Amino acid sequence: MPKVSIGLPVWNGEKYLPAALDGILSQDFTDFELLISDNASTDTTAEIATSYAARDPRIRYIRQPRNLGAAGNFNDVFHQTTGPYFRWAAYDDVIAPGYLSACVTALDAQPDAVLAFPQTMAIDSEGRALGIYDAVTRTQGQGPTGRLDDLIGPGDHSQSYLHMCFPVFGLIRRIALQDTSLIANMPRSDKLLLVELALKGAFAEVPEPLFLRREHAAGSVISAEGAANAAELERRLAHWFDPQKGNFFPATTTRLGWGYLRAVLRTPMRAGQKWGCTKTLLGWARQHFRIIGGEIKIVLRERLSAWRYRIFGQPAGQQKQR
Repeated sequence: MPKVSIGLPVWNGEKYLPAALDGILSQDFTDFELLISDNASTDTTAEIATSYAARDPRIRYIRQPRNLGAAGNFNDVFHQTTGPYFRWAAYDDVIAPGYLSACVTALDAQPDAVLAFPQTMAIDSEGRALGIYDAVTRTQGQGPTGRLDDLIGPGDHSQSYLHMCFPVFGLIRRIALQDTSLIANMPRSDKLLLVELALKGAFAEVPEPLFLRREHAAGSVISAEGAANAAELERRLAHWFDPQKGNFFPATTTRLGWGYLRAVLRTPMRAGQKWGCTKTLLGWARQHFRIIGGEIKIVLRERLSAWRYRIFGQPAGQQKQR
């Protein structure tokens, strides 16, 4: 069994996939397996992946029979690998040669850490450096209560690991990751995952920019930002995560709140810590109360429209012709 498993979910990634694979294969830490899961691509992704797999026995390629959506494909690569340390790799990002060795060393040295990740360097579509993501993060919290407050507590949210969620692409202990929601089928599910992990243990940050995050027009979030309004943006992102959900509004903030509550209730901790986490969560709910209320109204309106369509054969708001 390799010490590190890397899962690379991809759909139509021909433009950037070779650079991502070259970065993984350039690692100075070599005890890893790489699983490429092709989400029924229609470009040359299959040819690229199979050519790399033919050259290196550490690489395995599978092709999904249909597009599972991002969530399904991300989760499948986790379930089909075995290493005690696991990492998701995006087809359009790159890791520097010392990435794995630095993160493995950090986890080996800090048994209470569930995740290790380096600093992030943004790169453009051609691989040119744009600058280090240097937001100062709140990392002084101790225990699950302090770590949860770092993530969703009051204050500047740009100073939280949840701001860009880059740690999701760090190296994670499988034993901690397997008892989470993984990548849930909703927008911003990476926030939920980081909260679940933070309740279980600390994050170890490597002070080197070894993760190269590519910014380009076809990225999942950037490409959805052309939506006409916030609700449409959420729909587009939800479809990317799970095409089977159709065009229903995902009520992201509401679902995140329920996910945070479930994580607090399920995570073993002392009574005082659980109460502290609950207070932090109540503060988060008060801050997002109006957003949650608006989301519930949209969901109820859509469900009513769907019900009327099933019963009367017309969307809500339309009168039947007489």
